[in-house]
Formats: sequence, C-alpha cells, structure tokens
Amino acid sequence: MAVRLFEGKDHAVAYLQYRVMPQELISVVMGHQPSFHLAVDVGCGSGQGTALLAPFFTKVIGTDVSPAQLEMVPTNSSPPNVSYSRQCPAEELPFESGEVDLVTAMTAAHWFDRERFLQEAYRVLRPGGCLALLSYTMDMELEYGDVSDALNDICKEVSNLHFSH
Repeated sequence: MAVRLFEGKDHAVAYLQYRVMPQELISVVMGHQPSFHLAVDVGCGSGQGTALLAPFFTKVIGTDVSPAQLEMVPTNSSPPNVSYSRQCPAEELPFESGEVDLVTAMTAAHWFDRERFLQEAYRVLRPGGCLALLSYTMDMELEYGDVSDALNDICKEVSNLHFSH
C-alpha cells in the first residue's frame, strides 16, 4: 500500500505553502514529449506543478488520493484546460488504457507503491507516451522489467544536466 501522508487539512495547507516546483524541469520533460493532448499529474497535491503543464496540453488533469490536498488548489487562478476533479490512489488511475500522453508525478512518486504505480502508468499511457517522475533526490532506483537500467540512466542524465552546476 502507498504511504498516505499529507491527507489531513494541516498537511495540505503546509504543502501548498512550502512545496517548490522548478519550471526548468517542465522544459526538459516537454523536450521528450511529442504529443500534447492529455497530461495527468499524479499526486498533484495543491496543483503547483500541474498548472505548469497547461501551456503544452489540450487538457491537464491533476489527481491526488487526498481530498484535503485537492481542496487547496487555488481554483481562481487555474488555467481553463486544467482540472483537479479526480480523487484516486496513484495505483488506480481513472483513465482508459492508452488514453494519456504524459503521466507525471512531481515530488510524489516516492510515496507510491512503486511497482503498482508503474504498471498503472504503463496501462494508461498511449504507445510512445511519456512518464516523468520528478523528485528532490536521486536516492531511489526504479525497477520495471527489462527497462529498469534505461529508466535509471535517464534519471541520472537529467539530474547531472540540471543540478551539477
């Protein structure tokens, strides 16, 4: 089961106030994303990272397991193509198979049941879709079938490119 912190109102308020989402990482992700229809930000919290995807996609949907987190989304400043109406666990995304162009988890994937989340992301992504896991640390290794090494190599490349100066 995924770790379920940040579900209470006090945590959601602190999360909105202190969470940081660097915009430069969005540029890196978009450089690897050829299709721009539907993006899903999993574990979106109060939506700071989700809103950054709006200029690149027809539709962006933020999901979170916590209704308190989704209540913290500043609705008056959300772009019209962004919605936060999907409360769900990261491992049970309410999308059809092959429907999503980009699945992101911005500083949230370390809380998920990694194997179940990766299987679910694979299910909802269209062929050639993109999974982008953004994190504060590189202290985790991704394991997913025979592409584990490739996933970890990409993570290290992006980390070295942007955070080694």
